Amino acid sequence: MSYYSREVRRQMILETAVSIAYQEGLSAMTVRRIAQEAQTAIGQIHHHFSSAGELRSEAFKLSVEQALNLLTDVGKKENASCLEMLSWCLFIEDHEEAHKYSKLWKEAEVISFHDENMRDAFRLVTRQWHTAIVDLLEKGALNNEFTYDRPKELIAWNFIAYSHGLDGIFSLGIEGFGHQEYKESTESFIRSQIVMVK
Repeated sequence: MSYYSREVRRQMILETAVSIAYQEGLSAMTVRRIAQEAQTAIGQIHHHFSSAGELRSEAFKLSVEQALNLLTDVGKKENASCLEMLSWCLFIEDHEEAHKYSKLWKEAEVISFHDENMRDAFRLVTRQWHTAIVDLLEKGALNNEFTYDRPKELIAWNFIAYSHGLDGIFSLGIEGFGHQEYKESTESFIRSQIVMVK
């Protein structure tokens, strides 16, 4: 790796870690592998991160930040409604990227049970997910797409709980509960929490 400032080098290491995690999972994110992919010395990684756990949790946080930014960017580019963007937030779309991200989320949750760094990261990104949903609910109401009669913060937690649980069931591959059933169930749940204006 050429000479870069401390922050640029740290960011490059994180970006490499996110790329590995996104393609192969958090468990594939070893310090040696990241050093090899980033073309830097292992010592450089230890210089920027106190432990592999810290690096893993920071990479997970960055992956969520990138996903939420992508959601916003794609929503603007496609002029998507808030209802469509809520669906995207709840993993309704049957895209390879959504499946990879869902797997990454589940793996991070398991790691969070025994790794304090990941537990802190998981709390933070769940709050970010919640904030993104609250913002979409607020914007959708302001745009007269839909209304709601309960606090938007509570509705957002209901969406997260529903999505988190249903996604776990979907990932089991149970016969009779495929992507179409997942999509229909989630769309129905979204509409049970809000009232469409049109």
